[in-house]
Amino acid sequence: MNPIKQGAVILVGGGDTPGEVPQTLLRLAGGAKARIVILAHTQADVGRGAQRSAAFFKEQGAENLAAPDTLNPDALAELLSEAQGVWIPGGDQNRFMARLGGSSAFLSAMRGVLTRGGVVGGTSAGASLMGALMPTGDQSPDGDLRVGACQLAPALNLLPNVIVDQHFLKRQRLSRLLCAVLENPHLTGVGVDEGAWAIVQGDMLRVQRGQVMVIRARTKPHRHENLLGARSLQLQVLLPQDMTRL
Repeated sequence: MNPIKQGAVILVGGGDTPGEVPQTLLRLAGGAKARIVILAHTQADVGRGAQRSAAFFKEQGAENLAAPDTLNPDALAELLSEAQGVWIPGGDQNRFMARLGGSSAFLSAMRGVLTRGGVVGGTSAGASLMGALMPTGDQSPDGDLRVGACQLAPALNLLPNVIVDQHFLKRQRLSRLLCAVLENPHLTGVGVDEGAWAIVQGDMLRVQRGQVMVIRARTKPHRHENLLGARSLQLQVLLPQDMTRL
């Protein structure tokens, strides 16, 4: 992949976020006084969601928080220009991208947090936003490995060669991510289970808690009519402190 040369990305699979996640984000961002921006634009009520996440971060020691409720991407880009850390809570990744994904200034500012050595983290929908593409939730109810059975959309592209899925084992999303990789074999699928989380620094992913599955196409996938197939895939089931190169 095109690695992030500086900074870190935190991927949380959803469910209750343990206190060690914001504590780790603060440590990687530079400490309690690091400037942290909460982007709750995954949620219907941005202001309420932002304040809830901000209260959680304050409980874990954060002293310099911004929790904006504006939908103006230029205003958010300006806030991000001084951020050392960003947190995106769960909700709806499609809503987030519909609101902000059309702004090149916003997307550039998100990338800038990482290239300055900062950290961007997200849980559930917030985690799926980190990849190049993200599952939209529109998929075959039968788990088919067929063309178009898993719909994807552009994400924040902070991990440029990755698709991130979440609540992975809990909600039985293996076929969804497998379908996504078979249709996009240049991308690596990362499935983070509910309650699990991992850190990506450079091109290395390290699991911190729970289970994370990684799927790669080792040979070019093939098709028969609308069926998807592959003769060689790599599937990793990673446990705490396991590492893999993305």
